[in-house]
Amino acid sequence: MLDLRNRSRLGLAVGVLLALLLLLPLLGPGFVLVRDMVFVPRAPLGGQLLGLDAVPRGTPSDLLVTVAGRVVPSGWLQDGVLLALVIAGAWGAGRLAPTTRRTGVLAAATSYGWSPYLHERLLLGQWALLVGWAVLPWAVRAALDWRRGAPGWWAVGALAVAACAGANALLLVGLAVVVCGRPVRAAAATAVLALPWLLPGVLQHVVAGDPRGVSAFAANSDSPFGVVGSLLTGGGVWSRDAVPAGRAAGATLALLAVVVAAVGLRRLQARLGPRLPALALLGLVLALLGRLPGLSEALRWAVVHVPATGVLRDGQKWIAPAVLLTSAALACGIEVLLERVAEQRTAHVIGGLLALLPLAALPGAAWGEGGRLHTSSYPAGFVHLTERADGAVLVLPWSLYRAFPWTHGETVLDPATKLLRRPVVNDALPLPTGVVRGEDPLAARLDADVRSGAPLQSTLRAAGVQQVLVERTTAGFDPTTAARQLQGMAVLGQTHDLVLYDVGNPAGQADPLPDRAPLAPVVAGDLLAAGFALLAARRVWQLRGTWTAAP
Repeated sequence: MLDLRNRSRLGLAVGVLLALLLLLPLLGPGFVLVRDMVFVPRAPLGGQLLGLDAVPRGTPSDLLVTVAGRVVPSGWLQDGVLLALVIAGAWGAGRLAPTTRRTGVLAAATSYGWSPYLHERLLLGQWALLVGWAVLPWAVRAALDWRRGAPGWWAVGALAVAACAGANALLLVGLAVVVCGRPVRAAAATAVLALPWLLPGVLQHVVAGDPRGVSAFAANSDSPFGVVGSLLTGGGVWSRDAVPAGRAAGATLALLAVVVAAVGLRRLQARLGPRLPALALLGLVLALLGRLPGLSEALRWAVVHVPATGVLRDGQKWIAPAVLLTSAALACGIEVLLERVAEQRTAHVIGGLLALLPLAALPGAAWGEGGRLHTSSYPAGFVHLTERADGAVLVLPWSLYRAFPWTHGETVLDPATKLLRRPVVNDALPLPTGVVRGEDPLAARLDADVRSGAPLQSTLRAAGVQQVLVERTTAGFDPTTAARQLQGMAVLGQTHDLVLYDVGNPAGQADPLPDRAPLAPVVAGDLLAAGFALLAARRVWQLRGTWTAAP
């Protein structure tokens, strides 16, 4: 078997090549704005970054990005994050694959680093979840070593990196470390690192989850092989708009890679043990929760009555361990097949072709997802005017996503959610299958009044909202309705894209957030998690000499 150092070097090289093949046209000036991935030039520091003033969806990733953006220009920071995601994912998968052949390492790194999972989540803009995807191979390797007696700090360090990206990334990696490592200690470490988003989520009043989200976000078929076949080949995302070009046409090649992986599964288990296959099976079951009779009903009940179970709704995200298993088993499968080929030159050719199957299955995803991803620049004055906003600011039009001319018509999360200290936005999610209710209590209280189109000044005063930001170049803006809603309000400033209005509500007259999370326990939880993460980093640094010690 190739030693860990050689597998690591080859995996890194493949990761760099894949990252450039995917992201090179997007590097440079501007921002890649797509769905949930919205980096802004200078986000304000405030309570919303700790989850105090808003539903803690982006906690603590938004805080870390905002602080880092004070040191590195945010556009460059985004480029670095995207490159690191692809490189780390492919590198870790190549490093994990227990194979005797370089073509096996190449196959593992390419299979994981060019999977439909990566491309679909990138098209949804879910970069924070992809942090968990990128860390997963490293976490599995560290957890398996931990179970065999190695120090557990490498696994805890992987958990800490995932925790920086928030709930979805941490839970994905935490599940892997619990299954593959020391379960009780791994669960305890995960719980401590989850405090920055768990505490504000529990202590802050939020609207009960919408059970309709279970079916809306359930795994879907994006291949000719149905939901299960789509999941096994690394796809199955809920959104039709996030399916990469050529996915259906290349699904047969993806299925062929899964068949070769099945050939190598026994050898993989002999070398790595049964924990990774068990983890992949568990992830597949979680991915199908929203589709299985009985379990889907139970999940609907839990979403309404049990806090934080909404993270289970998006089923397809849980197949990342199965994608990792396929990549590692593909390496072993190629090794098994090539042992039956006597002529070495023929073996090299066959091995190379099999290793390139994942690329051949999705060639249209190259070069910025086939041109579907673009770079955009915020218009002059856009950030400056939002910096003048103060207090709770209602944002119109009353929807969470925007399509501006300067985003090339791409639908993106409203940048105001990042640029305002306390945005009041409609966080309901409009989907082809219906609208999934949001969780922000203030937005829920104002929803009927804003939708009515009637004048809003008295309603907003009573709610403690101080200003209104109108985005007038986005799709869905109706100037007639806006004029009626804004009657009696004075203009504080405007640009070509935005107008900021004063509601006429004296500061402190009403508290728009009577149920906000208390500061002391949230900050204490943040400090505890940060201290534990720093301790893990220190211990990992002390153990750096064991980097290539594992088989």
